[in-house]
Amino acid sequence: FNVGLLSPTDAERGFYGGLNMGRMVDENVGVSVGFNVYRSSYTKKSTIGEKDQSGQIGISTQQYELDQSATAIPLFFQLHYIGQITPSLDLKVTGGIGYELLWNSITNFKTGQDDTQFFSGFAWQLGAGVSIPISRAADFYGEAFYHGGKPSQDGGETVEGLPVISEVNLNGFGIRVGVRLYGFGF
Repeated sequence: FNVGLLSPTDAERGFYGGLNMGRMVDENVGVSVGFNVYRSSYTKKSTIGEKDQSGQIGISTQQYELDQSATAIPLFFQLHYIGQITPSLDLKVTGGIGYELLWNSITNFKTGQDDTQFFSGFAWQLGAGVSIPISRAADFYGEAFYHGGKPSQDGGETVEGLPVISEVNLNGFGIRVGVRLYGFGF
């Protein structure tokens, strides 16, 4: 289980968390399948009036112009390397490849536009961090990672008949912490 933040190029920084299930192949190498969720939202609003209260509370009136949210679900096959740094601290290196699905929802209150777009495509991740054993069957870890992916959608054709694609650059750095549990027979 892990939770953290991802800062992609074409989207706002947002929540990044997920679940990996797998097993250790030997003392240092493991394989897993990971299911993650990235979620961010953005609201554009402007102040249209302020009322100065001569007391403890000030009131401002704002109008909403735009509301946008992005939800990505990356699915990964991952390899893990765990190496001992000290008896109570391990090095953790992770690499994964997979596929991601992205939904982008936009509500533009000025124009009345309300739309959801779907994108998909290849994704990959590399991460490194440390883990601390908390019992015989579990450890706590923290890591920095890089997420690579540019999910796209078919954008139709130009007037000349040339194909068009639309893509979202989700490349970016992130951090996460999590708990790893052992011995479930995977």
